[in-house]
Amino acid sequence: MSFTAVWPINDPDDTEAADELTVESPDDVDALLSRLAEPGAGPAVIEHQERPLMDDTEGLLGEPGQTKIPDHDVAAAIHDGYGYLTYADPDHDYSTLAGEAASPEYRSDYVDYPAGAGVSVETLALALKDFLTTAQRPTCVEWQTA
Repeated sequence: MSFTAVWPINDPDDTEAADELTVESPDDVDALLSRLAEPGAGPAVIEHQERPLMDDTEGLLGEPGQTKIPDHDVAAAIHDGYGYLTYADPDHDYSTLAGEAASPEYRSDYVDYPAGAGVSVETLALALKDFLTTAQRPTCVEWQTA
């Protein structure tokens, strides 16, 4: 199983700067998190290749009903030493992790994480490794409605 992560890089000299990694093993998850912890890295949009696609009925990527899109919305980030994760699929409403009270709010162009939604980077790694191997919402962490 594998997933692909794509994230923006905040670079004043290159407004289109981004990075991408296909994750196929637990070691790759650790590599992804190292890269997301680098200065300027934004939240990664994650698409699991083993999950189904669905019709784009809202026209997010073109003419409504003409394109297939992932059936899930997953994003991960590292900010101020905390790991952040959002998740939604047809069976689960959009949620963030129920994290540590001391974790700060984190806002980006793509996704916002409320204060208290951050967890240790190690916990984020466990959640992403769970997602990698199951293609389902991680069960090793607690969730809260976003």
